[in-house]
Amino acid sequence: MAIYTPRQAPTRSRKGGRKPRWTDRLRGTLSRKPAKPVPFRPQSMATGSQRTGQWKRFSQKILLALVLCVVAGGLFWASTRLLLRSNIFRLSDIRITGEHVVTERQILDLAGLQQGGSLMRFNAKAAEARIAEHPWVESAEIKTQWPSAVEITVNEHQPFALVNVETDKERRLRYLSRSGRLFAEVGQGQELDFPVITGVAAGRDVDANGFVKGSLAESACALLQLAAKGNAILPIQAVSEVHVDEKRGVILYLVDRPFPVYFGADRLQTKFFRLVKVLEQLYAKKQVDAVKEIRMDYLDDKVLVTGAQIDG
Repeated sequence: MAIYTPRQAPTRSRKGGRKPRWTDRLRGTLSRKPAKPVPFRPQSMATGSQRTGQWKRFSQKILLALVLCVVAGGLFWASTRLLLRSNIFRLSDIRITGEHVVTERQILDLAGLQQGGSLMRFNAKAAEARIAEHPWVESAEIKTQWPSAVEITVNEHQPFALVNVETDKERRLRYLSRSGRLFAEVGQGQELDFPVITGVAAGRDVDANGFVKGSLAESACALLQLAAKGNAILPIQAVSEVHVDEKRGVILYLVDRPFPVYFGADRLQTKFFRLVKVLEQLYAKKQVDAVKEIRMDYLDDKVLVTGAQIDG
């Protein structure tokens, strides 16, 4: 008779068996030993041989950069010298316009230009400033037309009167522009057919190249500017002289008439147009030859004409 021995049931593994409960996971976490921190190890310092190698590489880069700079500078210098010697940029055409009193030779000397010179060396702005220093030149403009031409346009002052400037030692006759600028002394053989402002004192009436503001000389200039507007009865061509006097003010003289016209020192514009009406009556009545003097400063609303009769 065989003996039956029952087999023991195999235990269920965790892998293929039931899932661990949360209590089991908690218990495993608490029982786990903490990991040891990795000890800090400072980076090793560069050795002396490493530092020497780094410095050599840095020195080589600096030396290479210096060599490249020297080579580039040498190439630039050589190319500049070649351009300066090249015939391509030699001046062959210089045109000057607008000059009347100033000569072409003076303009070229001031500009520093000559036929055959190198345009590469020419500074147009500096040349314009030098030309404008000439007393007769108001402004200058230079256009460079590469590779070998230059055009110079000169704008000269336009005189419309002369000013006799008195100093302690001498008198100097200067040209006056319509804007009130004294720009040049009268030279030998130059135009003199302009009205003259006399009695002008340097320092009192003239400062540098213009009239002192509020001076009688400035008033005389304003009177000539009114005449220059083209009045048919009293044009600027009919004015011979405008004299300034500290006591009597502004005195006007006509070209073909010997009598003086006293304006005083104020309200010159009003007195000028009033004088035009007086002269118109005198010419109409043919009495202008009998006039001895005209006083525009007699009364505020009256004009005194000596030697002739006028209405009003």
